[in-house]
Amino acid sequence: MMIADANDLTIGRTMKNVTREQIWKAWSDPEILAEWWCPKPWGVKDVLIELKPGGAFNTTMCGPNGEEIPGEGCIVYAKEKECIVFTDCMTAGWRPSGESFMTAVVTMEDCDEGVRYCATVRHKNTEDSKKHDDMGFHDGWGKTLEQLEDIARGL
Repeated sequence: MMIADANDLTIGRTMKNVTREQIWKAWSDPEILAEWWCPKPWGVKDVLIELKPGGAFNTTMCGPNGEEIPGEGCIVYAKEKECIVFTDCMTAGWRPSGESFMTAVVTMEDCDEGVRYCATVRHKNTEDSKKHDDMGFHDGWGKTLEQLEDIARGL
């Protein structure tokens, strides 16, 4: 069990009329992940996700005005239909990235209403946590959860 820290940001929801299998498919298929990964009107291109320890997790977020924000990360842990842990402190193959902003722990578990989905984003210090919160963490990640749920229902 993960113990919460003051530098963690957490968001979760109960997803109704969706299964963990559908959520896992939305995470594991790069084309599907690109449909929900960031809040619209932003989009995603160049998705590479290898859901295995040491696997790549790379995306480029694209803004409505031509902005591009590349992100390279590493899958730390993945248990099919249960948990995904990824970080930006490493890239594929456990290669140190030289930068570190966050590590995310995503869990999914069955509940009476559907699937309880939770994302806890861990930061190394209060400054990074506050920066992420000020960037709109709850609104942005909340919107992506809505998009994920909608897309997963159709799978």
